[in-house]
Amino acid sequence: MKGLRPRLVATFAAVTAVTAGALAATSYFVVRDAVLDRAAEDAIDGAQAVVAEVVASGQLPAGATPGDVRAAVARVAAAALGDADVVAVGAGETFDSTSVSLSASSVPRSLRDTVGGGNELSWVRTGTGRGDHVVVGGQLPDGPQLYLFFPLADEVADLEVLRNVLALAGAGLVAVSALVGVGAASGLLRPLRRARVAAHRVEVGLLRTRLPEEGRDEFTDLARAFNRMADALERTVGDLRSLEASHRRFVSDVSHELRTPLTALTTAADVLEANTAGLNDTGRRAARLLAVESRRLASMVEDLMEISRFDAGVPAMAWEQVDLVRLVVGALEARNWTGRVEVDAPPGGVATTWADPRRADAVVANLVGNALRHGAPPVRVEVASGRRAVEVSVVDAGPGIPAEHLAHLFDRFYKADPSRSAGGGSGLGLAIARENARLHGGDVSVVSERGLGTRFTFTLPRRAAPPGADETPPPLAVADPLPAGDRAETTAVHDVVVTRRRRGQ
Repeated sequence: MKGLRPRLVATFAAVTAVTAGALAATSYFVVRDAVLDRAAEDAIDGAQAVVAEVVASGQLPAGATPGDVRAAVARVAAAALGDADVVAVGAGETFDSTSVSLSASSVPRSLRDTVGGGNELSWVRTGTGRGDHVVVGGQLPDGPQLYLFFPLADEVADLEVLRNVLALAGAGLVAVSALVGVGAASGLLRPLRRARVAAHRVEVGLLRTRLPEEGRDEFTDLARAFNRMADALERTVGDLRSLEASHRRFVSDVSHELRTPLTALTTAADVLEANTAGLNDTGRRAARLLAVESRRLASMVEDLMEISRFDAGVPAMAWEQVDLVRLVVGALEARNWTGRVEVDAPPGGVATTWADPRRADAVVANLVGNALRHGAPPVRVEVASGRRAVEVSVVDAGPGIPAEHLAHLFDRFYKADPSRSAGGGSGLGLAIARENARLHGGDVSVVSERGLGTRFTFTLPRRAAPPGADETPPPLAVADPLPAGDRAETTAVHDVVVTRRRRGQ
């Protein structure tokens, strides 16, 4: 049974049912025994009076037959016996009865065995049903055995009324106890509901939520414990937020302060690299190393500044209608990757949506650059256009990424293995790519298997109009899958080899 309320109500009802049942059963059996014992005593008293009067009247001759006995009893004691019936049993099992339903066999065997030749009466109760009796028997002097059947119908009817009343009262008590259980459960559950709502409010970030500390019961102790926990959590989260804000300011300030000297350093390194004719081999190597590392440092600073803008929640979006096929081609041309990457475009070579071209270009460049640096040829960019989404997938035939690294690829400063550090990456590229995708309401996902290459997919929602000013679109819920059953046809677009699919065989 689920829920505390049903269990409490069921417990109240079960306890009441057991208690009421035990009390009703005890009362019924006590009253029943008393009623039946009183009926037996009355029957014996009546039988003794009738038999004594019959014997004293001298109306029974010696050797009286059962018929004589019945006639004498009927004459003397008709009023005293009431509804009782008489069975007189003589020698040879001859009998006479005042009821056609009674005979010598109606007399219980145990009673007949105890009836002797004296004047003492014996009795037995044949049961508790409506057709049962108190049977009183005795041996008449010089005559047959006399058995008087006193019916118990009235007593049994009274006991049935008592039983029904007790049953109805017990059912009423169970119903009342269930209602009491509902009320008690409501009183018990109300503080628990308040605690549940308060816990949910804390969960969603409302750390100032507190419970009222009223009363002196266990729920008050719970409220005090909850409030102490909330106080400690608020202080801890406040400290962490302050620390995080300080860290973000530090990164932003350092990145900003480094930008100007790094620009000068990079320019000087480029000039030095272009004028190495007068340097020896060691000097030329040093000049090239200085140029490469200064560019790498400048790129890292730019990445850190971009991350700080994401953390501050102030990234600017310049929405334009973008054809992703042209965007991909332009990104490859701008970085001289046209001869190293194949582009697979949808039918018609158009996949348009509203996006920020600079940020979308940064995502595509990052994914393709990773494939060229860490994967293996052939590297292919697939552009797919569906009813609700457009996708850009970058596929390489490299060694793949181990499964244990896939869940962390988009973490900041994460590198799958030490060999990737040699490529000069900072570990921020994929994190920035995913942030840029989510600013569009899309995402970047990865599928990789060792020995079979890696596929990164940049998904954007398809839009017919840009979102409102300063509005971050909601996350993309469903993306249309790539159409199946397509056939490849090669054409040239902007001097880049583009594989265009069309519906076919």
